[in-house]
Amino acid sequence: MIQEPHNVGTFFGCIGKDKFGEILKQKAEEAHIDSHYYEQDEEPTGTCAACITGDNRSLVANLAAANCYKKDKHLDLEENWKLVEKA
Repeated sequence: MIQEPHNVGTFFGCIGKDKFGEILKQKAEEAHIDSHYYEQDEEPTGTCAACITGDNRSLVANLAAANCYKKDKHLDLEENWKLVEKA
């Protein structure tokens, strides 16, 4: 639907400072998502296993870093809150 490469959405979340966090940042950039991650080193980036059979799906998630998101240390920052207001 989008004909030109430009940011199609903004995403906030929490990742670890690890290989999976780097993959998430890379894939978001490739998909033209304006991602703003709260990066921390308490927990690794979360992972998820998916089992898909036909139309049926089952997911098992390890939230890990997602549980470490700190609204006051990330979302409430002026530069991030401006993105929320712009939306």
